[in-house]
Amino acid sequence: MKTILHVTEVLSGGVLPVISGICNGLCDKYRFVVIYGDRDDVPKNLNEIFDSRVKLIYLPSLKLKISLKDDLSAIKEIRRCVKDEKPDIIHIHSTKAGIDARVGLLGCKVTKYYTPHGFCFLRKDQNNIKRFILKTMEKTLAKMCDGIIACGKYEYEVAKKISTKAVLIENGLDTEFVDKALAEEELKEEKEHKYTVYTAGRIGPQKNPKLFNEIASNLPDYKFVWIGEGEDKNLLTSTNIEVTGLLSRRDVIKRAKNYDCYLSTSLWEGLPIALMEAMYMGKKCVVSDVEGNNELIKDGETGTVFDDAENACSLLLDSDYYGKEANQLIKNKYSINKMCEKCEKVYE
Repeated sequence: MKTILHVTEVLSGGVLPVISGICNGLCDKYRFVVIYGDRDDVPKNLNEIFDSRVKLIYLPSLKLKISLKDDLSAIKEIRRCVKDEKPDIIHIHSTKAGIDARVGLLGCKVTKYYTPHGFCFLRKDQNNIKRFILKTMEKTLAKMCDGIIACGKYEYEVAKKISTKAVLIENGLDTEFVDKALAEEELKEEKEHKYTVYTAGRIGPQKNPKLFNEIASNLPDYKFVWIGEGEDKNLLTSTNIEVTGLLSRRDVIKRAKNYDCYLSTSLWEGLPIALMEAMYMGKKCVVSDVEGNNELIKDGETGTVFDDAENACSLLLDSDYYGKEANQLIKNKYSINKMCEKCEKVYE
């Protein structure tokens, strides 16, 4: 049985259900080991999220911020884990782990793949010089692994420009997990409630909380909910916004059961799992016109896409609704089973 080693600094958000989905879906065929880093939003119950056969290794030195001391320590620990676990394949996820693992394992004969979950040089909050530096870095690092596994079509098109070995495996949703969460009795469906617009994710630059706040303040008669926590929470000042704090993925789904519309104000995305969940639940979806969002939401077919705050407000107020079409798209194209089938082909 082959051993697959996953490495990531961010075992939370949309990366967690992707890695856990691969491990849980294929653990009958492979032995999985997951190395994960230090983040304040990593769930405390990882043992309940992963199959008991998956080995989890916590590396406190593997952090998002660059630190010579921590990075050297993380590289040393990753190399030790590779020596101990003897993996046949190493699958690296996200930017920081992508740097530490590919640099640290330079010369290692094991097959290595890298999934960016959104290339760092595509971030809209960086200036052009920094984006150029980051892109150059990714081109160099691409030569230190055996291929890039892109999680969405746009990421795949970008990956092909920086590596001759790129493959597309779109993120998949564990619809059975969503169904079980929705069926739990703790939260009954409310027949009558104030129209509620929600989003889910870390409150940081990527998700653009400033725009979310602007839209909420322009629609005072609607209730807005941000499911999550983060460094930019102070930007959510409109009195009709509720911030839930960190919730388990199961609780996010249960909360969303009584919400009406999913709003994404993101500046950039990979292929967002939270949006997939909303689509599968048949919610009205209004999203910013950025890659990842507009790959899932075809304007006027599976939801609506906006350009600015004024446009978003008008779409939230109109009666256009594509819940059935969105649900069908997720079922047909973005299931966890399809993702696992494609991963198995690559691993073999």
